[in-house]
Amino acid sequence: MVDSGATSVFIHERIVREFKIPTIELDKPKKLRVIDGREIDSGMVNKYVQLEVEIFGHSEILSAYVVNTGHNDMVLGMSWLKCHDPTIVWKKGWVTFNSEYCRNNCLQNAPQVLAGKTPDLELKAAGILPELYKSFADVFTEGEMTELPPHRPFDISIDLKLGATPRHGPIYSVSVKEDEELKKNINNQLVAGHIRPSKSPMASPVIFVKKKNGKLRMCIDYRKLNDMTIKNAYPLPLVKDLLITLRKAKIFTKLDLKWVS
Repeated sequence: MVDSGATSVFIHERIVREFKIPTIELDKPKKLRVIDGREIDSGMVNKYVQLEVEIFGHSEILSAYVVNTGHNDMVLGMSWLKCHDPTIVWKKGWVTFNSEYCRNNCLQNAPQVLAGKTPDLELKAAGILPELYKSFADVFTEGEMTELPPHRPFDISIDLKLGATPRHGPIYSVSVKEDEELKKNINNQLVAGHIRPSKSPMASPVIFVKKKNGKLRMCIDYRKLNDMTIKNAYPLPLVKDLLITLRKAKIFTKLDLKWVS
């Protein structure tokens, strides 16, 4: 993973064990947190590795600190980005190595490394969690948000009324900024596996609502689809009974789903 929030290069301790990569002890162990805010299990970073890494013909020798990098095998931070200065197309996930350093050291000649040189030790966490939530840090990682859960016997289905004919809705006009946001949302959801290309006769239009912070919230108009679905028949709870159950409560919480916020 390429992460500009990390100032050094890190490799997962599992990879080091699996491939039996020789480690080098640091003269002075130091403490840091991994990307999701957790302190590493050992509490200290005390070793690093030097290994040859090849990315589609781009070859180099890297020094990487051995830590628990969560869902990622390796984290390439700012020290790596500044050195190679790659061209990155975020929308398509493309990385092009065309800097003078890469042409002279990684693409043509054998990779070079200064003996005994280690990267600057620092990892700026993407978001430091409060101490109370550290034990649940894994659920705050981006990987957890972008991965769909496995299919289970209780998967939810959308059941249509007998004789209902799926049909597409109208396309609403959008501004240039809204069109860019729409393409960004669609691409992100395709990459995450939340949606897939479809030729279904059912299609719903999209509108955008501006948030308080000025950003755009994408909303999908499912009214036509809702008109032809079979509704779950379940009685709504009585407001009076709900208030009674809350009468002695002192702490109230809410759930904020990241993708729909």
